[in-house]
Amino acid sequence: MVMSATKIAVPPEERDIAREAAGLLSRAASGPGGQLLVRDASGTQVEMSLTAATAGALATVLSRLVDGDGLVVLGEEEELTPEQAATVLGVSRPVVYHRMDTHRLPFRQVGTHRRVKLKDVLALQAFEDERRRFSRALSKDTDDQDLASRGA
Repeated sequence: MVMSATKIAVPPEERDIAREAAGLLSRAASGPGGQLLVRDASGTQVEMSLTAATAGALATVLSRLVDGDGLVVLGEEEELTPEQAATVLGVSRPVVYHRMDTHRLPFRQVGTHRRVKLKDVLALQAFEDERRRFSRALSKDTDDQDLASRGA
């Protein structure tokens, strides 16, 4: 199965309420959690406990939505096409195929097509981001040493 996504958006006229809720949830996330009181359309109230982790996750989602970003929610086990993986990674489709062919991105064959799990795409993204940060730090360190040796 290829990508069953849930799209989430907050209409512009509801963003102030969402911003306030995100702030409240952020405060709950910075402590032991909190209580959430929900009232449905009929006026029935339900109170529930939220852990700090759950409050933090909800605050993050609401904060992104308040900024006007629509969100797409996918499970980590969802499968993507190489084109979708390329979009997530911010690279071209041929680069994704190269990552598959060099065994840096696991995939499975579905007939003549390839599919990758979102969790594997995100793991590759985290690895490559870390590698880029390390390379930048190493380059900066080398530049600093070069300047120091010229000045000495």
